[in-house]
Parts: sequence; structure tokens; C-alpha cells
Amino acid sequence: MAKYTELQTRKLISSYGGVGSIIETIDGALMIKDFDKWKYFFLIEKGKIEVQENEEINDDRLLKRLKFYFPDLNQIVKVPANYSAFYNTSLPKLKDHIVDAEYFPKWMYCNKCHSIKHINDWYKGWKNVFHSKETNKINDAFTPPKCYKCYQNAKKNKEKRRYYLLEQVRFIMTAPNGNIKDIPWQNWTNLSREKDENGQKKITFNGKCCDKQDLKYLKDGRNPDFTGVRIQCKNPDCKTNAKQISLGGLMGLRVPDFNKNGEVKTIRDKDGEPVLDNKGNEQKVMYKAVIRTSNSVYYPLITNSLYLPTLEIKKEVKDKIKTLYELADKSAEDIQEKINTNQLQLTISQIEEVMFPENQDFIKEVDYRLREYQYLTTNESPDDKNLVFEQENSDQLVSFGITKLLKINRLKLTSVQTGYSRQEPIDKDLFANKTMEDFISVSKHAVKAKYTTSKGKNTKLLPGIESFGEGIFIDFDKEKISTWFEKQSKNEPFNKRISILKNNAENSSFRLSEEKEKMFANLEYLATFLFIHTFSHILIKELEFLTGYPATSLSERLYINENDMQGVLIYTMAGAEGSFGGLVSQANSERFTKILNSALARAKDCASDPICYHSEGQGVGGLNLASCYSCGLLPETSCEEFNSYLDRAMLIDNEFGFF
Repeated sequence: MAKYTELQTRKLISSYGGVGSIIETIDGALMIKDFDKWKYFFLIEKGKIEVQENEEINDDRLLKRLKFYFPDLNQIVKVPANYSAFYNTSLPKLKDHIVDAEYFPKWMYCNKCHSIKHINDWYKGWKNVFHSKETNKINDAFTPPKCYKCYQNAKKNKEKRRYYLLEQVRFIMTAPNGNIKDIPWQNWTNLSREKDENGQKKITFNGKCCDKQDLKYLKDGRNPDFTGVRIQCKNPDCKTNAKQISLGGLMGLRVPDFNKNGEVKTIRDKDGEPVLDNKGNEQKVMYKAVIRTSNSVYYPLITNSLYLPTLEIKKEVKDKIKTLYELADKSAEDIQEKINTNQLQLTISQIEEVMFPENQDFIKEVDYRLREYQYLTTNESPDDKNLVFEQENSDQLVSFGITKLLKINRLKLTSVQTGYSRQEPIDKDLFANKTMEDFISVSKHAVKAKYTTSKGKNTKLLPGIESFGEGIFIDFDKEKISTWFEKQSKNEPFNKRISILKNNAENSSFRLSEEKEKMFANLEYLATFLFIHTFSHILIKELEFLTGYPATSLSERLYINENDMQGVLIYTMAGAEGSFGGLVSQANSERFTKILNSALARAKDCASDPICYHSEGQGVGGLNLASCYSCGLLPETSCEEFNSYLDRAMLIDNEFGFF
């Protein structure tokens, strides 16, 4: 292995991968560099290579939306696809189509001699003992990183095995401003443990223990926790030579982030004012220790878009819309009734774009999806290979409150990464109303997102991926949901349940987005969201049980708002199980009825009941009621809401459930 490794492109823009993420590979943990530091991007910018037609993502609707955040953006470029060269599998077939990454964490230890060093020091030592005048040969021999001490000893003793791979430490540090760094292991043998003003234990670093450190990373198999790992300096002249300092208290480690003047950075809002914590104290930018595979290390900001054919509205049609709006004072719904024909099917969103052209700057996520929802519910399948669907007879599904069932035989979903955060996730709409330079209060802490490129909002290119797949779209009867809610709103157990979730949300440390605040202010909206979201989860789980498609290969796309949307799309992408007609074959009306009946029966049987069913809050922030991994939770890649806002009782309760 030289300096290349292969990864699937879809792993580079996903809920766990992308710019700034740590990817575990067979050659070690790698951190993906900023997009403009990829060789591929750099050469495009310099005009040395051109983006080919099959390397550009064409989605005008998405590009228009992203231009609000990135005014100079003119292209969405696919993450470069590449393969191993047939003549040498350690080299890429296309030398310029490269995603750049670096080893991280950079501190590594040897399991044989127990030495621990920074990768730069390991490389310097390797150059000294691996005698070659050719840098490429040195690099090829060193990658993946190897212990030069063990190599030197094995060579001296003429042992057969000479290469001992290094292992990266499992612990790193993240900060709320999106920064990341190694734990200062060089200072670990000279630390002091004391209590702060709140009586909490804290670790203070007092610099290096000596100038000629010989650090050892010692593991005690008898103690599996942090006290079983110790750091020791073996330099005989070191004052700490006999001390073995354990990693006890590591997870409570907090290290300040300093500015150029040596002052601890303060978290400030967009006006430059300090952000205060719950006790009224200024929040400081503090690094905290985490395991490198922890979820809190990386939260990508990804904008997804379902491809819709672009419909050019003729000038005479636009003029008619404007006349009806300006002179007759007609609403978008009235205009739709008057203007639509068999040959012309405009959605409400398309009409509103003509009515209010000045309002097309910032598009909230829920409004962006409304356009997709309207297209699927009001149009026939277009003559476009990127979106092919057919309507199934849904007469048998009326009793389930379903008004429309679509087999989507082919769909295209585009995903573009605009940024990422660490320690806490940021809602797309919450960050979109601000700039990445601002700290955003998302919980009791404030965090700041980072751009995918060092050019920030001035970038002309953004990385994206196109995924092709199939799905099942389900639209519910708005009137039936409203009637159900109106009836149950007089039911005390129903109201109590809704109130518990509302109180949990209000007392949660996590800040709700504007749309979620609107949802908790409108209890019918909240009940509808709980009902459809939970329905989506039990349907995906049932597809896993009955058809054998793993839940990891299925995803949801929710279409729910205050008044206009009450639907869900369950889809799978090419390469996953069920992506070659297997999923849409389940949308047969008779078969789908059996799946729903089975799903509802299974939803009544949770291994954790009655504890789960009568829970007053579980999961993140207590934002779930009757839903746990035994009944309603899905893999992280399948759920859009971090497995929150779920309650089986909304579906199946004998007293107030929808069914």
C-alpha cells in the first residue's frame, strides 16, 4: 500500500462521512480535508482540468436554493469517482480524481515496544533507519505507519518479521467552534489533578516532563477502563521516570482554546457580544476529550433534493398569473384552479414563484419539500428518466387513512454538503438564517459550523453526490387526521400524552428550530408529525421483517407541515438491497394492506413493554414516548430526525390511537 486507499463515494457525503469527518479504513483513521484542498478541486479551479458532463450535477432547483448561502456558486461537482489501476492496484486509475485526507489522530503507538509518538516523529525516525536516497521508497515503506524502533531491532537481530504497524490512539479533542486536535500526550506525564470551584475534578497540563522524552503507552488487561491505560516517560534523566500516569478522568478533560494573545477565546454572537450559559457566565471555547468514533465528533450539514423536472412557464401563462393576482386579487389556489389544464399542471409553489419573485431568496426546508410533495400528488409521471412513478389503486387503503399510493420506479436524490459542526448538531434552517461565522445556540452550549471549503461562502464549487433508487410514496387524508385530532383533543389521556412530550421539549437542553417551535405551538401539527413519523418507522421495520430488506438500506423523507403536507416517502438507493424493483413491488395494493396490518400488529408487541409503552420520555431530550430499539427506532442512516418525535400510542392505543 502506497498513499492511496479506496472508499465508496456515497460514504464521503453521508450522515457520518464528509469534509471534516474521520473515516475508519483498513489503513487507519483518516480525516477528509477541506474540499478546496482536494487535488481534484484545486486543478478544476486552476483550469488545468475541466469538469466533464458526467461529473457535474444538474439540478437547477437545488442550485438556486444554495445560491442564497453561496452567492458565487456556479456548479455542484460530483465527488470524484475513481478505481484502482489495473496494472497496480495501489495506484488510482485517474491520477487527478483524488479526495485528499490525512492521518488523524496523529499520535500513534506500537503494540510491541509500547512507544507513543506524533506521526511526524515516527516518520523522522523511519527516515533515519530506512536507508534509501529515494523519498518515494521511504514513503512507500512507511505507509501505513510503522515502528522504526522495532524495525531497527529486527534488522539488527536478523529477524524475519521487521514491520510492526502503529496503532492510532482512540482519543481526540473537539471544540464548539468546529476545531479538532490531538490530546497533548507530550504533557500527560507532567499533569496535575485538582478540583475546580464547583468541586469537579480537573486536569491541568504543566508542559513537557523533559526535553528528551521517551513516552510509553502501557495497557493493563486487568483494568479495561481508562485507569488500565498509563503513560510513562522512560528517559532515565526524567524527573517523572518512575511514574505511570493513568488516563483516569480523561473524559472530563477540558482544555481552553487560546487566541494569538494567549487569551482564552470567548463564544460570541453575531453582534460580538459574549454568549452566556445558564448561570449567566460567559461561555469559553473549550476543547473536550472524546473517543474518535463518538457521534459528537461530527455532524454534517447536508442539503438533500429530490429531482423534479424543470418546467418552463411560458410568458403568456406568467402574464395571466400576474393579472389574476394583481387585478383580481386571487390566491395561488384560485389561480391553480383557473389556469391548470390537462396539458398544463402547475403546482402552488410554481405559481407562487411567479406571484412573488422577490421572495425566492431563502427557502426553508419544509417549503422546499412542499414543491416535491405538490409535484407527486398533482402530476402524472413526467417523460424524464430521473423520475418515473405510477399511481396504485388505493381503495383498499382508505380505512388506513391513505389517499394516494405511488410506486416510484426511479428517483434521483442529490446530496450536497455545505458544512459541518462538532459537539452538537445544527438544524439546517437554524444555520441557514445565520452565517457560518456566528455561534448558534443549539442547547445549553453554542456551536459554530464550518464550511466545507476554506473559501467559505465565496466558493464557486461544492461537492455533491447523485443517488438513483426507487421508493414508495404514501399520502394521508388530511381531513381524517383533523377529525381524529379534533375528537381526541377532548380525550384526557391523549392530551396528557401530548403535554408530556411538549414539556420534555421545553425542558430539553436542545434548541428547537423555528419549524419545530411552530409544531409544538400547534398541537394538531405535533400529533400529525408523531403519527406519520412513527408510521414511517414501523413500516420500515415491517419491510425488514417481512421482505428481508435490512432497515439500513431504507430511508425516509417526511412531507409534513402545518396545513398542506401529510405524506412520507420510503426509498432505497442503487447498491442497497431492494433497489432493483424489490421495494416498489411491495406497493401492490393488496400486498401493502397485508404489510400494514402486520406492522400495526407488531407495533403492539414490544419486548420492553409495559415500560416502553408507559414511558414519560426516552431518547434524546426525552423526545420519544412509546418507542425504543425493540419497536420503533431505526438505524441512524434511515431516520431524518435523529430517532426523535416517535410514539406508537398515536397509532395503536385502544382509547385514542389513529388505527
